[in-house]
Amino acid sequence: MAKKDTAETLISAKLKDYKAESSLGERKVVSTSEKGKTYRVRFTEVMPSAVYTIDGNIITVGNRCDKLVLIQSDKSQNKWLEIFVELKGKDVDHAIEQLKATVDNPIFQHSTIKQRWARIVAQSFPRNTGNSSYERARIDFKKKNINLKRGTITMEEGL
Repeated sequence: MAKKDTAETLISAKLKDYKAESSLGERKVVSTSEKGKTYRVRFTEVMPSAVYTIDGNIITVGNRCDKLVLIQSDKSQNKWLEIFVELKGKDVDHAIEQLKATVDNPIFQHSTIKQRWARIVAQSFPRNTGNSSYERARIDFKKKNINLKRGTITMEEGL
């Protein structure tokens, strides 16, 4: 399958109308940053990936997160991982609302999506009391089969 065909079937026909921050390409590391916060994924092997700005680009009104990282996790099956990223100062509750609104948007629904993650990278987080808004959101996201995690200033994960 050609790169253009893969990109067009990735999310929906609508996504091809938006300019990627990092266009679809083969890489060992994909990264996105904003306001001193960074989210990065390192792969064990070269994988097709792309980064899109959601806020002000794909979604222009209402709550929306900052970025979408797309990784083709299985080339033979054309299966993809969506990672929704919110790069935040300190307002974690607002970050959760932005992620919830974004993951529920129909533009991000597609049969090729195998996994969905949501990530909050913030300057700091409130203390975890076991019943924090973050813990409640983590449970809510899990019910939707979305893995929610958080990191401070620079978040790096392996895949």
